[in-house]
Amino acid sequence: MSNQFQELAAQYKDEIVQTASEMLQINSQSTQEGDFAQYVADKMKALGYDEVVVDRYGSVFGTVHGTGGGSSVTLNCHLDVVYEGDPAKWKYPPFSGAIAEGKVWGRGASDTKGTFAIQVYTPIILKKAGLLPKGDIVVSGVVGEEIAGFGAMMQTRDNFKLTDYCIVGEATENDLAIGCRGRFCMVVTIRGKSCHASIPQEGKNPFDFLGKFLVELKKMEVGTDPLFGASTVSPTNVSSSEKGSNIIPNEIVLMVDYRQVPSDTEAVALARVQEVCDRCAIEGIQVDIRPYTFPFRCYTGFEGEGYQGEYPFGVDPSEPYVQLCKKTLEETVGHEVKTKPWAFATDTGHFAAKGVKCVGYSPAEIRLCHTTEDNIDIAMMEEGIAGYLAMSKTLADQEKER
Repeated sequence: MSNQFQELAAQYKDEIVQTASEMLQINSQSTQEGDFAQYVADKMKALGYDEVVVDRYGSVFGTVHGTGGGSSVTLNCHLDVVYEGDPAKWKYPPFSGAIAEGKVWGRGASDTKGTFAIQVYTPIILKKAGLLPKGDIVVSGVVGEEIAGFGAMMQTRDNFKLTDYCIVGEATENDLAIGCRGRFCMVVTIRGKSCHASIPQEGKNPFDFLGKFLVELKKMEVGTDPLFGASTVSPTNVSSSEKGSNIIPNEIVLMVDYRQVPSDTEAVALARVQEVCDRCAIEGIQVDIRPYTFPFRCYTGFEGEGYQGEYPFGVDPSEPYVQLCKKTLEETVGHEVKTKPWAFATDTGHFAAKGVKCVGYSPAEIRLCHTTEDNIDIAMMEEGIAGYLAMSKTLADQEKER
């Protein structure tokens, strides 16, 4: 069977590479994914998906039904890309989708359009080859991942198209990703009493609290994990209610970036920081701590609230389904496949919180994401095609849990 997957990968490689190139020619920055969503929906229909749905937020879901009785599997990527920056710094134009030097070039090649092209073809290749698995395969392209994880957050909140397994196509260099630290942005609002800076005794300076708080924050105990190490906490931005340089402000707002290991849930992290605030208390100064949320408007016109971050996710490498994926891939590609964590936050935490069994798999390279060298290697793509075919079939052929 592994040789058959390699043969199918070689057969469809050029078509998938061309599709990736076409995807990269569409600028789909966050909240502007409409043209790309239409391209994906049209491609799925042309390929022969059994069902294609665009939800009210603009995410696209294509389903190929299995023969019955197996587990359902989602192949997930995101539709949006980050800003391309100065085009003059690119070797090939950022929206050219250039196929050159054995790679496909452009903004989003590694994050995640090169992988998404593979995912879109995976269930159709299996079906045409007479290898349709027992379970359904859902291919999803979600909106707003780059700025808020919004599409996956709303999908899971609505319990829409959730499956037994999910393979997330963030960059892994054709290894298996089994976890990522979460991330959320914390807003610390410090309120004092404004006065002229020449008579500071007449006011309550919120910076007095901030100074103590920043010192104590560095001493704060955080969660640890054998896979990720420790959570990290980084103050990143401070703003003042008063613009002049000779005014003690009424209020300052501090942003704190909290990268969470799985044990540091939002509630745990907030409680840790609250303890620091309590130790730094100053009479007459009030402090409020909350997760940062912001208005979010999808390209469909839907208006909601974005959450600045992603939930943590981690699974033990000895977990049976992880071992099954690893064995399947190694038999297919003929070499060792590592299990490792992602260095960045992903949508996996949203799905895992709903009981979906997640892994990450992609031929893209993490070092190229969000850079002006953004590309995906075609030889790695070919291996990734075989890997996706094998792993999707294996998981979807697992007996569905009752």
